[in-house]
Amino acid sequence: SLTVEEIAQKLFISSQYFTRLFKKFMNQSPYQYLIDFRIRQAKELLINEPDLPVQIIATKVGFDSTSQFIHVFKKRTQSTPKKFRSLY
Repeated sequence: SLTVEEIAQKLFISSQYFTRLFKKFMNQSPYQYLIDFRIRQAKELLINEPDLPVQIIATKVGFDSTSQFIHVFKKRTQSTPKKFRSLY
C-alpha cells in the first residue's frame, strides 16, 4: 500500500509534481500504472499457479477485496479471472 504522497516525499517533491512527471514519461498516471502492473502479475499467477484460488491471487497482487479485483480485472481484460485462467 504505497501512496503517491509517500513516493513524492521520498523524492523531496510535491505529489502533484511527481504525478505530472510520471504522466509525462510513462504516458499514464501512477495509479493506472500500478493497476496495470497488478493485473499483469495476476495474469502470471492465474496461468502459472492453476490451483491457487482467485481470492489469494487478489490479495497477493495488492487488492483489498476479491470483488474489487474481479471488477478491475474484467474492466481491463474483458474477461473474468476464472475465464482467463480457463483459456490457458
